[in-house]
Amino acid sequence: MINLDPLRPYADLIRWGLIAALAVPLVVLGYRWGASHWQGKYEAEAKAHTDDNAAHAATLQGLADATAAVAAKAKAASQTLATSRQENDTRYQEALKDAKRAKGDLAAALRRGDVQLQPQWSCTAPGTGTGGAAPNAVQASAAGRFNSAARIVAAGDADAAVIDWLWSGWKADRDAVIAAGCAVETAR
Repeated sequence: MINLDPLRPYADLIRWGLIAALAVPLVVLGYRWGASHWQGKYEAEAKAHTDDNAAHAATLQGLADATAAVAAKAKAASQTLATSRQENDTRYQEALKDAKRAKGDLAAALRRGDVQLQPQWSCTAPGTGTGGAAPNAVQASAAGRFNSAARIVAAGDADAAVIDWLWSGWKADRDAVIAAGCAVETAR
């Protein structure tokens, strides 16, 4: 048996060649269509990502600006507080000096007789002692009363100065906290 058909051995090869000739362009066109389709989706996703990044950057910039503004307010409030405390300390020291000066002035005025104690504050000596010591005891008692009265006045003035100092310090702290924006000031 001799095969007389010369194309028969090539028939399978021609069939597979035609299949490949049709399949390869379909695959290439499919990849191209898929690539362009996914490229469009990728570009849309990349644009959305870029937009999100820009929105995040704007938010972060806004937060940075707000933080800088709060820091500036806090720094200004801190400087104001430091100045206020220094002025408050100066007023306190002056009030203490005034209290000491008032103590000395009152004691001197009581000794001179320019100022007299009210009867409830003046305790007289119960009587004369033995011998010639009575005038000295009375004088010593009067000097003690004068100094005691002056110390009481000075202590009252010093206490008032401390109370004013504490109040002014608290008020300065409160005003600084409000000025820094850390608290809400209520209606007065």
